[in-house]
Amino acid sequence: MRVLLTRQPAQAGDLEAGLAGTEVAGRRLRVGFLPLTDFALPDDDGPLRALLADWAGADGDAAGPVRSDGSRWLVLTSPNTVRALRAVGWDGHVPAGARIAVTGPGTARVLTEAGCDAAPWLPPEDRSAEGLIAGLAALHPRGARAWLPQSDRARSRLADGLRAAGWDVRTGLAYRTVPYPAQAGRRLLDGAADEGRGDVVTPARLAAVAAGTAVVLTSSSAAEEFVAAGLTPLVGERVRLVAIGAPTRDTCARRGLPLLGTAPTPDAAGVLAVLRGAA
Repeated sequence: MRVLLTRQPAQAGDLEAGLAGTEVAGRRLRVGFLPLTDFALPDDDGPLRALLADWAGADGDAAGPVRSDGSRWLVLTSPNTVRALRAVGWDGHVPAGARIAVTGPGTARVLTEAGCDAAPWLPPEDRSAEGLIAGLAALHPRGARAWLPQSDRARSRLADGLRAAGWDVRTGLAYRTVPYPAQAGRRLLDGAADEGRGDVVTPARLAAVAAGTAVVLTSSSAAEEFVAAGLTPLVGERVRLVAIGAPTRDTCARRGLPLLGTAPTPDAAGVLAVLRGAA
């Protein structure tokens, strides 16, 4: 059985490794890629540089109920946010008194690859916005400060939730999500998916894949681009869709994309649960 993830080979990580070679109903999975979105620095990256400098230079002496002991949090919600910070000159250094929060192991891995010199905090279980809010609020019941660089398509739930918990949150645009491929020179990922690679399928070639191929929609933006690329008629006998995350599921419902299911967890085990449940 072929499984295509809606991202680029350069983004491959534990999800792909956990799926490759696994059997579903006696059929071994072959993992490939269907790149639909790409990621680029904003045309003006000055505000991102300023946000990073503000976090690095903050002295922790905010007025009001905010504490200064470990209360300067850089909150990173995706690997691409880390890549954007690297692209504007961050060397991975975490100043004394500051900490980093990440949403999951994928972001933590890219953070390590970027040379970060401090271990990040991860939510113990729920890695959604709600999980981050609950975990960080528990660490600082009286509030703290967060610097939150995000995608242009990020929802406001995380920032709003932290503010409601008494945090001072400063947001900034880290990168734009654009149709694949992004403009050269602004791209966050190295290189472009080689259309000649056997594990890469372009939207134009999706109609030729074997019937029953599973397409894993890894984000809401991927679901939007799937529709924009005119691929909806292929859903059914030709391809079956699996969503990762409630936001992706909700986007699919809004755009009329029928799903095989939504992965209960954003990892290989979650995708396998859907595939095996439908086998």
